Amino acid sequence: MLDSVKCPEHQNEATGICVHCGRAVCAVCAPVAAGDRTVCSDRCAAALQRADRAMQLILQKSLQNTRASAFYYLLCGILCAGGSVGAYFWLPMPFLVWFTAGCSVLFLVTGAWYAAIARRQNPKP
Repeated sequence: MLDSVKCPEHQNEATGICVHCGRAVCAVCAPVAAGDRTVCSDRCAAALQRADRAMQLILQKSLQNTRASAFYYLLCGILCAGGSVGAYFWLPMPFLVWFTAGCSVLFLVTGAWYAAIARRQNPKP
C-alpha cells in the first residue's frame, strides 16, 4: 500500500515537487514560484535563477565559439586556396598544389558547416 506524499513543512497533501531540491510542496507552499516552475523556498528560487543565468551564459559562449570557429576555418580555406594558386605558378610540384587545394576545400567545407550551425543556434534571451 502506497502512502500519499506529504509536505514536510505543513504535513498537507503535496501538490508538486520543488524543481531545485526535490522536496514535496503543498498548496500553502506553492505561491513561491520561479516563473512557471514550482519551488519550495526563496533560496531554491534564487538558486534556480542562478542556474538559468549560468546556462544562458554557456549557450551564449557556445554560439560565440561556433562563430569564431567558422571564421577561422573559412580564413584558413582562403589562405590555402591562395597557397595552392601560388604553388601552381611558382613551384612546379603537383603534390604541393593538390595538397594545398585539398586542404582549402576541407577548410572551406568545415567553415561553412560551422557557419550553418551558428545560424541554427538560437539561445533564448
